[in-house]
Amino acid sequence: MNKKDKNISILFWLVIVLSVSLRLFHSVPNAYGASDHEIQTVLQADLAAQSNPDGLMVSLGGYRRWIRGTDKDMGIPSSYLQAGFGLGTTPAYGQASMHAEWLAAVFANLRVQYDIYRFYGTNTSLLSFPSATASFGRSDVAALKGKEEEGNGSRLLIRPTLYAKAGPVIIVNQTDLAYFHFTGKGPFYLEWTYETLFRDGDHVIQNRTNFLFPIVKSSGDISLLAGPYYEIMYAAAADLKRQRAGVMAYWVPWDAMGTLKRPRFYAQIGHYIEDRNRKGEYMAAFGMGFDLDL
Repeated sequence: MNKKDKNISILFWLVIVLSVSLRLFHSVPNAYGASDHEIQTVLQADLAAQSNPDGLMVSLGGYRRWIRGTDKDMGIPSSYLQAGFGLGTTPAYGQASMHAEWLAAVFANLRVQYDIYRFYGTNTSLLSFPSATASFGRSDVAALKGKEEEGNGSRLLIRPTLYAKAGPVIIVNQTDLAYFHFTGKGPFYLEWTYETLFRDGDHVIQNRTNFLFPIVKSSGDISLLAGPYYEIMYAAAADLKRQRAGVMAYWVPWDAMGTLKRPRFYAQIGHYIEDRNRKGEYMAAFGMGFDLDL
């Protein structure tokens, strides 16, 4: 691979990293201290990197949150409504999203999100496969270089999240129910967010449980959480299942860096327990980000 192709390949994998790192970040309770009936407007920026597959990505998003109640003991919102957006792009495809989120109680959150994709026809952004049993490992994807298509896609995501606490341990259970549409040759498409094959109009179910131990907890937003996780995913039309387990960490070392609020670092290491193309392999993801309160 020459230097130009290598740089393009790295930029493409940015999109994959975004999906992993932001799912990791959003599975951590991030409702920071607030007062009743407060309105918060926040911009968020993140930079993430991943191994297996490899890549980097910069993402930008934001939200407006209407807090309806707070938990006086924990000092965090117990109920809120939220609306927000997200943007991301690489030489492979661009993505724009909007979401609505409802924290019904301190232990129950529901997010509904809609994403629009534009595939540029480069860097494996929209690859077609002939059947549900087709292999899509690294060598298989490399063999399809030059057969990418331009096209559009969309995702409707419904994501309920439940929180619990057992002593000092925070337990987070998050489910993704996602519906996809694609334009292209098909009949199956390789989708990198969940690393699996979909038909047009297909759906996927993914469930993830994190057990987070508070290693450091100081004043304000300063904290270090770490612990194991388990994840299972099922793609309907292709009848594909993946299981992955590992450890993750989430660290906020300071309340602020000047005007930048809640600087954060996060990481995960995972082992593929069950996967058609990566069984027995390991993956890792690392990231950093910050908020800007408006």
